[in-house]
Amino acid sequence: MTRALIITNPAAARADEARLLAAHKRLCAGGLRTEIARTTAAGDGERLARQGVADGFDVVIAHGGDGTAMDVASALVGTGRPLGLLPAGTGNLLAGNLGIPRSWRVASDLILRGVPRTVDLGRITSAAGSRIFAVACGAGFDAELMRSTQPRHKRLFGMFAYVATAVSLARAITRAHIRLEADGVVHEAHAALVLVANCGQLIPGILPLHPGVRPDDGVFDIVILDAASLPGAARLVWWMLLRRPHAVPGITFLRASSVRLTTEPALPVQADGESAGLTPVSVEMLPLALRVLAPVRA
Repeated sequence: MTRALIITNPAAARADEARLLAAHKRLCAGGLRTEIARTTAAGDGERLARQGVADGFDVVIAHGGDGTAMDVASALVGTGRPLGLLPAGTGNLLAGNLGIPRSWRVASDLILRGVPRTVDLGRITSAAGSRIFAVACGAGFDAELMRSTQPRHKRLFGMFAYVATAVSLARAITRAHIRLEADGVVHEAHAALVLVANCGQLIPGILPLHPGVRPDDGVFDIVILDAASLPGAARLVWWMLLRRPHAVPGITFLRASSVRLTTEPALPVQADGESAGLTPVSVEMLPLALRVLAPVRA
């Protein structure tokens, strides 16, 4: 690699100009000719990344959160160009799942070492349109949580902003009747949340899904959680923290490469923390669609 384009989202919760410029300097000192492009409106990340590919940049780096990373990744699918990550958002879930720390120094050094890891992506489609995701998409409580957490609170409190919002929302959990087709097999149930996961850490280092979930195995791990109250939801989360989610009623696991979900009533939907409309939705697997510069796996 000789040339890199950093696409930065100045509105990201943890974006910091001084750290961005320090990372730029470190990358240049490491022999990577690096330029910076700044987003100013929705869609800029993908547009700038496509232009970067057309201009011959060897790697495109996303500086921001998961939304910025996926905007940039949308332009890289099928090009062979790797994605570099400089985490600067609230969750940074993709970076966390791949072992990329929040430190701009360490993240910059990982980009310079240039070890590409190829991962699956998902594509979710609703009446609002289509978008890709790398970690998970979901319908129900998690999507309402993402939609209800204020950007200013995320900038001030980071992940704790989601905790405070979750407590307030959990007093009135919507429990819907769902019809889920997983690779054509129909499942019907009641649920407060349906998660279609590509990675194994819902909150890296804190909240695992279950052992064995891999972002490069060509299938989604689907989780159906049924809870009607704050105590019920807390009990399910507790079992997940103990890494024993199969031991309690209320959590159902499925695996599939294609999913179609309808609910009554309609539920909000999110993809890697970004709003993706309302149910019904369809989700398809894009196997080994993205190359990401990440630590070497043990």
